[in-house]
Amino acid sequence: MPRTRISIALYLILVFASGILVGVVSNRLYATNTASANSSPQSLFEFRKQYLDGMRTRVGVSEDQIVAIKKTLDETKRKYDALAAQEQPLHDKIQQEHIDEVKALLNDRQKVLYDNWRMERKRAAMEAKKAKQAKQPK
Repeated sequence: MPRTRISIALYLILVFASGILVGVVSNRLYATNTASANSSPQSLFEFRKQYLDGMRTRVGVSEDQIVAIKKTLDETKRKYDALAAQEQPLHDKIQQEHIDEVKALLNDRQKVLYDNWRMERKRAAMEAKKAKQAKQPK
């Protein structure tokens, strides 16, 4: 059965239309925004500023209420800090148990390398913490 010019034209239109559809869908998938894991966590100062701005603009609190909210935020931070200090010995104990379990799996040479590696990581973490604290306004 010979193909007519109309059926050939319809097939070509169908092929090109499907190509356009695939292109649009793939472009949409490629161009979607993804969550960024590179953004640094918000500092307490930044959180507090945004929180208080939101309370002013979205909730409509007065300046007297802002003063009271600031006191409440300070008290809440004090409670969280006390809780963290209370939990720190348990955290340290769990971490030491982990270190001991890992060392039990290593030979003597690996234990020395593991200790050195841990010290490097600890030093880097302390330097990063100092740099972060230096960047935060008081």
